[in-house]
Amino acid sequence: MTVRSMGIRSVSVFVLLVATAAWVSNAPQAPPPKLVVVVTVDQMRAEMLERFAPHFSGGFARLLRGAIFTDGHHDHAATVTATGHATIGTGVFPSKHGIVGNEYYDRIAQQPMYCAGDSTASILGYEGAPGRSPRNLLRPTLGDWLKSASPESKVYGLAIKDRSAILTAGLHADGAYWYHYPVGRFVTSSFYADSYPEWVQAFNESGLVDQYHGREWHKLLSDESYVASREDSFPAEADGEHTTFPHVAGQDSESPDRDFYNELPYTPFGDEVTLTFARELVTNEALGTDDVPDILFLGLSSADFIGHRFGPYSQEVQDHFVHVDRALEEFFAFLDEHVGPDQYVVALSADHGVLAMPEELTRRGVDAGRLDSRTIFGGLRESVVAAMEDSLIIATPRLRYMNGIVISFADSAPEADALTELRERVARGLEANEMIVNAFTLEALAAADVEAAEPVGRFRRSFHPDRSADVAVHLRENYMLGSRGATHGSAHDYDTHVPIVFMGPGIAAGSFNDRVRTVDMAPTLASLLGLAPPADLDGRVLSSALTGQ
Repeated sequence: MTVRSMGIRSVSVFVLLVATAAWVSNAPQAPPPKLVVVVTVDQMRAEMLERFAPHFSGGFARLLRGAIFTDGHHDHAATVTATGHATIGTGVFPSKHGIVGNEYYDRIAQQPMYCAGDSTASILGYEGAPGRSPRNLLRPTLGDWLKSASPESKVYGLAIKDRSAILTAGLHADGAYWYHYPVGRFVTSSFYADSYPEWVQAFNESGLVDQYHGREWHKLLSDESYVASREDSFPAEADGEHTTFPHVAGQDSESPDRDFYNELPYTPFGDEVTLTFARELVTNEALGTDDVPDILFLGLSSADFIGHRFGPYSQEVQDHFVHVDRALEEFFAFLDEHVGPDQYVVALSADHGVLAMPEELTRRGVDAGRLDSRTIFGGLRESVVAAMEDSLIIATPRLRYMNGIVISFADSAPEADALTELRERVARGLEANEMIVNAFTLEALAAADVEAAEPVGRFRRSFHPDRSADVAVHLRENYMLGSRGATHGSAHDYDTHVPIVFMGPGIAAGSFNDRVRTVDMAPTLASLLGLAPPADLDGRVLSSALTGQ
């Protein structure tokens, strides 16, 4: 018996959460699609669909003939990978699904927690590797709603990043696979299975990943085609030296080794390998081959690795999206043949956007810059000391930055009133810095309305009392922590504005300008599948994208 069968099936909370999921009695006249594929391109800004459109002739070009919501947003403040994927999958905000960051401080356990960490599960075949599962996810996903209504349906998650595959697929998925960096193989954990299927072993032993060793990443387009991006050589990129094409996977190793496997996701080859694995998964698990609908959550993670290193206006990012466009077309052509051209639906979004490199913004005349975390947070000690003296706190606090300032104590914690005062002092100390717009205490967010005016609303929708920081920090627009590259994680629109696109049978093609949110994706797909999701979702059905509604 697997860990999954011993654990999650006994969790009554899950049963209560999905008890309302069932086939809708007034199901749509058209049969549900045989397969739903939810494609999440990590760190894809919404504007990239338009900026790179002239060079799309494959998968993205197909998607652009679907239903496009031009003003789609993650409506929470924690714009990071885990939070975005969990929100897309569940149709609720982090305040409900509990994944408030890639890592967060668990107040009940009084320790840091990785979003997909699970000490009771192990990665199959790799003793000592940290366990992974969706146990930290507090709400069921679209896949769980489908499994509850139709147990024979299949649900899988796949990505380079474990959190991307796991947190979208949900609590009752048939499987989730991700890339294990030390060895360059796709793996799963004991939460899902006792052993690998033969096809997974065959894929890993095929040497496909190793074939990319030493391969050069050249530009796919002519030099004049990169007018949507800046010059190739830009000192703020990468390490300041390897900033121009071509780039080589494994250039510092004579043969495939750990360094090469770690480097592969920083090239388009990472997503190419993922999509090749996806075809094997669809084929060998027979997804979309009968009248019972299946779901594949497909995360394309390389865009995030490349984007962090080179920034959204780099030629590398543009070229990568052209690579993805072509690789997606191959995948869609495969689905046309394997499932049927009118038998599957694709939904496209991203887990978050990204801030452009400050060096790029400043030369455009934008007030932007990089911040040193020591400068921003170094003065906190004075605020803490003052609060401790005033409230007679004896225990020594530890401060750390985890989605905000977390205050923990090695020994006994102070009284509640004293801790409240300490949080308030820290928040006011932070706001004394002109680079911090707001600092919200735990108490302030707990008391705020979930639909409060921005930015409070987005921070409230990211807040969970057992997992959020003592003080959440809202940085000044266009300023980022970090000395190189690009990053995300703020409540500003450049991090929240992402594509929301649907394509396939039952989809009304067109461009829609109304403001929508990523929590709307799961209920919209549930409607296509004829499912009734839990009643307390934060999202709504985007009926304008559906034919017959």
